[in-house]
Amino acid sequence: MAAQKAGTQNRRMTTSAPLNVYRRFQSFLINGEYGRLAEVADLDRYTEYCVGLTGWTTGLQAALRNFQGKHRLPADRHSATENDIIQTGDMLVIRGQLRGDAFRGVPGVPPTGRRVSYDWVDMYRVTGGRIAWRYPLCDWKGLQDQLTAPSCRRNQTRPKDDDGEL
Repeated sequence: MAAQKAGTQNRRMTTSAPLNVYRRFQSFLINGEYGRLAEVADLDRYTEYCVGLTGWTTGLQAALRNFQGKHRLPADRHSATENDIIQTGDMLVIRGQLRGDAFRGVPGVPPTGRRVSYDWVDMYRVTGGRIAWRYPLCDWKGLQDQLTAPSCRRNQTRPKDDDGEL
C-alpha cells in the first residue's frame, strides 16, 4: 500500500486509523489523562525508543515514567506544528516543529526560560486500534545548543571582519 498524506486518506479508514489513535494518545498525554492511555496504547507490548534520551523501553508504564521524568516537553507555553503526516496501513509518520519557552530544562541543561524551537519526527505502529510501537526522533542537540549558547544583547555590536564588514 502506498503512503498517503493525511488529507487524502481513504474515506473507509475507521476511527482506529493510526492518525486518529495518535491524536487521542497525544491529547491524553498533554492533558494528563494517563489513566485513559490504555484506550489507545497496548499497555504490555507498547515499545518505544526515544533517540538520544532512552534506550528501547517496553511497557507503557515504563515509557510514561520516562515521559514524566526525562523527556517531557521541555517547553512551557508551547505550540507544536505538524508539517507532514503520512500514514499507511498500520504505520504513521509525522514531522513537525515545537516552539516554546524552556522553563523546565532538558537532561544536562537547567531551565533557562529562553524561547526555543526544534524539529521532530514521530513514528507509530498501530495494531488492533492501539499503539504498539513508537520511535520519536528530536533534534536534542539543536535544542541543547539553543539553551547553552551565550546570551545575545540587542545593543551589543558584532565584530567586523578584515574588510570592515559585519
